[in-house]
Amino acid sequence: MQEVKMDNLELFYDVLDESNNFLYEIFHKPYFELLEMTVRNILAGEVVCDIEDLDKEEELEEIYAKIKDVDFSAEDVRKAMQSIVLRGFKEMRIPNGNTTPDTLGILAAYLITKIHKEKELSILDPLCGTGNLLFTIANYLDKKTKLFAIDDDEWMTKITALTADLLDYPVEVYYQNTMSLQLTNIDSIVFDMPHSEYIDGKYFPYEAILHFVNELKEGGSLIAIVENDFFCYDSNQEFKKKLLASMSILGIIELPDSMFNQARPKLILALQKRQLKDAKCFMVKLPSFTDVEDFNNALRDIEAWFLKNN
Repeated sequence: MQEVKMDNLELFYDVLDESNNFLYEIFHKPYFELLEMTVRNILAGEVVCDIEDLDKEEELEEIYAKIKDVDFSAEDVRKAMQSIVLRGFKEMRIPNGNTTPDTLGILAAYLITKIHKEKELSILDPLCGTGNLLFTIANYLDKKTKLFAIDDDEWMTKITALTADLLDYPVEVYYQNTMSLQLTNIDSIVFDMPHSEYIDGKYFPYEAILHFVNELKEGGSLIAIVENDFFCYDSNQEFKKKLLASMSILGIIELPDSMFNQARPKLILALQKRQLKDAKCFMVKLPSFTDVEDFNNALRDIEAWFLKNN
């Protein structure tokens, strides 16, 4: 895992925040429009937005000069962007359910590493939100990645694209309904399923997962973060039957309730597009992340399963 330099992280965040506030005094635009202007200026290495007052332009350039010669890690950039976006959600009173906690991204990266031995992977998040899950995984994988992201919210895809540009990651971002995208031969699909009920008489998570499976290559993995009652909606076992026709459930990780505060508890479902013979999936209930010994014991159980079955 990369070591995060907190001083650099704070510096990058402060520059984003200072630039946003400065631009607001000039343009009085909504928060995320200001953030887009800020990122475009940083990427260009100069002020590219139209400021008629040359003195103010010079002041803004002085803000960006603070980070001009600083070598930021990918985690510095990702965490700073995540923090500034969360602040925007708070200021605009938008629920932050579109941002997946870092810990879940790290766990997803760990599972992908256990499943895939390839040095290069294509990874798709078909419900990307702000892209934090996808970028956390990319940062914690010791592999070359080609990333794909989809969301039906225009500003979520813009935030994802802006973060990708800052990280200099090759990412294809699509602003559209996830059920209408057709990709093939993806190595790994990862997503954090928002709270969903029935849409047009069908349980959306089931319909979405069956659609995503078609985009995986043989041997590809699907790492789904879903609510704990995920399987309760499959009363006639029809979903499970369709899923297991091409996929195998590798394991289920029940996440600690303490992670979710007022939100509904979730679990991580790990699947692979291959048929496992005579192998039971692993089932682990993670303790609180502050309980280091029990947490490490749970990881050892997962390690033992992969040693035996992979």
